[in-house]
Amino acid sequence: MDVVPPPSEHDAPPEAPPRGPRSPGELDHRAVTIVTIVACVAIIAVIGGAMAVAGRGGDAASASAAPSPTAVVAPQTMDAHPSSFVVALTWAQGDGLPVSYYAVTRDGRPVTTLPPSTTTWIDRSVTPETRYVYAVAAVGADGTRALTRVVAKTPTAPLATARFVGTFNVHLHATSHFGFSNFHGENQTDGWRSTPTCPKGPCDTKLTDLHRKAFVLTLTRSGAAYRGTVSVSGIVTCGGADVTSTFTVGVHATDAGPVHDRWVVTKVRGTMTQSESAQLGCIASGATYSVHGSLVV
Repeated sequence: MDVVPPPSEHDAPPEAPPRGPRSPGELDHRAVTIVTIVACVAIIAVIGGAMAVAGRGGDAASASAAPSPTAVVAPQTMDAHPSSFVVALTWAQGDGLPVSYYAVTRDGRPVTTLPPSTTTWIDRSVTPETRYVYAVAAVGADGTRALTRVVAKTPTAPLATARFVGTFNVHLHATSHFGFSNFHGENQTDGWRSTPTCPKGPCDTKLTDLHRKAFVLTLTRSGAAYRGTVSVSGIVTCGGADVTSTFTVGVHATDAGPVHDRWVVTKVRGTMTQSESAQLGCIASGATYSVHGSLVV
């Protein structure tokens, strides 16, 4: 058996040199590692808390009270619906403070006030072919107001709905005549005044010649047409004596328009016949005229 001799001093592994004291600026790597871990844990905790709050977003929102309104709100989605003689306004209530009442103006002039629950209003005093600017203001308890404006343009209307009223400049042209020994009335210009027999709207009318005061007759209305007859003395003479002349006027409206907030006839056209029977030794006579009249505005 062989015996292994013990190692000698020269064969033993070298010992690590003893560590001297650290310099002031030198860090302990283990301490740095611990601080880093603690910081990461703190960051993860903060992120987790934020995610938890985000996950409860609905609860957080419900916990926060919505801001209360501080003023009245103008009418919403307001619109105008015009027809020839009517304009209907519609709107929706706003979400502001409670409304005490609504104030309505037309072309800047007050026309009515309405309860706070109202969301429609109808204007029945409009004229065809007319532009209107409406405003509806929501008025609060403290008098503050918020308004919305809308423009309405009314369409035209049938001639039969126009009122035959006013003074007309009338041109008369003789298309035929007979029995006159000396006829000078081929072309005449007269002034006719039409005065309806009803307070408003189209109806029968009284027609007056401004130059011949005795020429007054009632025209009976039928749609847009008017017709009437009158007997007048003194327009024609025979042997120095006045003769009674019979006039029949038949005219119809050819145009209408808005005048002073009224829908009225502005032009007429038709015929007028004049006749005298044979009397006092004079032969019968007569004439037919075309009539063209325009309203004097």
